[in-house]
Amino acid sequence: MVLFVFTAGLLRRSHDHIPESPFLHPLVGNLLFAGIFVLLLVASRERSAGAVPGRGVRLGSLTPLLLMLLIEKWFSLGFYEPLFSWIAPTGVSEALTDAHFRAFAGVALILACLLLAGLSTPTRRKTWRRVRPMRWPIAAVQVFLIAAGTYLILGTLSSALGYPLKLRWPTGGKLLWWVLGGQAVIALGEEVYYRGLLYCEVERLAPRMGLRTATAKRWIAVGLTSMLFSMEHMDLSQDWVTVARQGVFIASLGALFALLAAVSANLHLAAGVHAWINWLLLGAAPHFADVDGNPALPAGTYIGITLILAFILAFVFRRFRPGRSARARRLRMAHPDTSQTLDQA
Repeated sequence: MVLFVFTAGLLRRSHDHIPESPFLHPLVGNLLFAGIFVLLLVASRERSAGAVPGRGVRLGSLTPLLLMLLIEKWFSLGFYEPLFSWIAPTGVSEALTDAHFRAFAGVALILACLLLAGLSTPTRRKTWRRVRPMRWPIAAVQVFLIAAGTYLILGTLSSALGYPLKLRWPTGGKLLWWVLGGQAVIALGEEVYYRGLLYCEVERLAPRMGLRTATAKRWIAVGLTSMLFSMEHMDLSQDWVTVARQGVFIASLGALFALLAAVSANLHLAAGVHAWINWLLLGAAPHFADVDGNPALPAGTYIGITLILAFILAFVFRRFRPGRSARARRLRMAHPDTSQTLDQA
């Protein structure tokens, strides 16, 4: 299973370097589409043959996960730029055009997720429970508390150490608003895709590999989705040391986002923290400056405190998750021995 997923990730990452057929349109004359076509044939055969009981992960069992990986990339490579060039505004700066494209790509990814969710009914249902609109308000409150707490901690520490810093707000007008909105949308799309569909589908397959406990299923899902997230975001044009550092950093972020989504059962919270980190890295969030007006702290300082506060609040709010307490009480009354299992769920 790991080799299949890693191969699909390599195909997503290195598709531009694979020769295309001289006889077919690029959309269908490439290895990516060939893989999709073969997997669709396997899925059709699997549907007609029916499920095979017992342990083991066969190619037929993997087709929803592999199709989620390959179809999304096929869409993004083949349709995003042509569609965006058709609707993109003219006469704007390159930076604003890029911000527009990021927002467009985020919306397109969310729409692609709606289509891909039809490949696996259990995964669609579990992902929907984590991304229901009713979960957005509580996530917005949590993200606000996380951001405010980050500035409060850093400001208090700087004053206590005798180096008072000034909080400076970013400027940029229309460009700033597009960066904020675009990064928020694309963060939500990536969370629904990686920590929603892919994560839940790997968890669904885990029992076939003999991984039946909640902990085992969670960690195999965290590991595989983090690997895919890292492969997709690395800049291979850099030297190998930089690429390795990027890979570890991005994989670690992916794992933390996955754990945050698992603890909170709320993809809106993971998306909010994801967007906030993107804003920090792009300079679109407020920052502390020294007397000369230069940034006084690296982005990593904000990110570290943000992640710590995110997990603290996720565990605190977890106790007040709608329906959790009532469900737990019912199960404890019916099965007193399951109290420990419920606390780990």
